[in-house]
Amino acid sequence: MKIFLYFFFILIALSCKKSDVDVVVKDTVLDEYPDWHTLKAPIDHTISGVWGNYNKTVLISTMFKLFRTTDQGRHWEQVHQRSIGMIGVVQYRDTLFTMTGLTTGINNNIHQEVIIHAGDYSIDDGKTWEIYKGRNPILRDHPRYDSPDKFLINPIIAPNKVTYQINRAFLDGPNAENGTFETPGVVKSTGERINLPQLHQLRSLYLDDELRLYIVGSDAVCGSAESFKFCNSKFGRGVVYVSKKPVP
Repeated sequence: MKIFLYFFFILIALSCKKSDVDVVVKDTVLDEYPDWHTLKAPIDHTISGVWGNYNKTVLISTMFKLFRTTDQGRHWEQVHQRSIGMIGVVQYRDTLFTMTGLTTGINNNIHQEVIIHAGDYSIDDGKTWEIYKGRNPILRDHPRYDSPDKFLINPIIAPNKVTYQINRAFLDGPNAENGTFETPGVVKSTGERINLPQLHQLRSLYLDDELRLYIVGSDAVCGSAESFKFCNSKFGRGVVYVSKKPVP
């Protein structure tokens, strides 16, 4: 097994980017599809992680800023900002934590991504945040590959043990294992593929307490690898797809 640990630090250049989303007049990403709701970041930055319930409270991380909505994305409130990147938000018991690290593990050619290292915590549904100074190893350390105490973002495992993993479609063909790839959607351990209405750079997955699937990533992408661009923004304004029905 190989473990790679990444910590994300702020770049000075990021402070020069504007905070508003520069979206084209007609957004190619719809607010709703037959099988999906969508949530869109309130700033022009990709979304790295999501937590919550679409019908209640949702938190999204755009790496250095955390936003909260209670009305299905119609209005967003910035509730936290950090100079160390926040990969995502997790719930442990009755407390929320921002996670600042990412480990990638490979065992028998099975790949998994886990977020680790709690940075801050919230006990009021994500409204306010304080620095986490605890030493709980589940929230601090990187876990063993086979540990049940970890926060998976890709793949994720449903209660029926079916796994959902971001589908990496390599442009060099179905047998390629490296090189340029696209992420058209999700593949299940049953072999079923779930393709999204548009192509995005997908980052993470999440299941809420009603077993709805959340697929997290960038703005829709247009063009080929040689002429790549985001369809509706300059820097990849993030999008989350939320399944309308629980996963089977």
